[in-house]
Amino acid sequence: MLVGAAVGVAIALGHVPYFAGAARTLADTALNLVSSGGTRLVRGVASSGASERVVWGVEAAVAVLAPGVTALLLILGARGTLRLRAVAALLIAILGVASFFYHPAGIAAGTVVLALAVAAIAVLASGPLVAAPLAALAGLIGTAFVERLIRNRGVAREAVETMHRAINGHPGDPVALRIGMILLALVPLAFALRSLLKK
Repeated sequence: MLVGAAVGVAIALGHVPYFAGAARTLADTALNLVSSGGTRLVRGVASSGASERVVWGVEAAVAVLAPGVTALLLILGARGTLRLRAVAALLIAILGVASFFYHPAGIAAGTVVLALAVAAIAVLASGPLVAAPLAALAGLIGTAFVERLIRNRGVAREAVETMHRAINGHPGDPVALRIGMILLALVPLAFALRSLLKK
């Protein structure tokens, strides 16, 4: 998972030129999708009669937190697949051993060998084929969003302007607010990193 996350970060930072354009487009799509989902949720809440400035503030907070929460969920999903692969391998091995109850010893022995081989492949292949890509996508989304927040571009800039509008009643982009929004965005990303590094 660490390698996958490192690859995602490297792609987001442009260190893997072949994938840079497609990866940034994928990250932009993910960020826009998450942002529009958050916006729809907040607009739904706003229809209940909440103050427009409160809605703007919640919308900005959701827009800043959602990419990090998405990255955290991807890391947790990758961890879950690693746990699930062990369970699947154990069940496959048990199935192979259970063949001794139903078949002659020669057939059952071959079945156990096959079951153990399949279980080993499930354990060895599921990490690089499932967990690593999820971790890579988490690294890509998190890095791309924080980079845009620091550079004050795209969805990140809109979130800062919306939060300023919620606080002051008009759009703006003060550096202190941008720093605060960066720190807010880093909270779920820090939990994702903690989960990634946890044994």
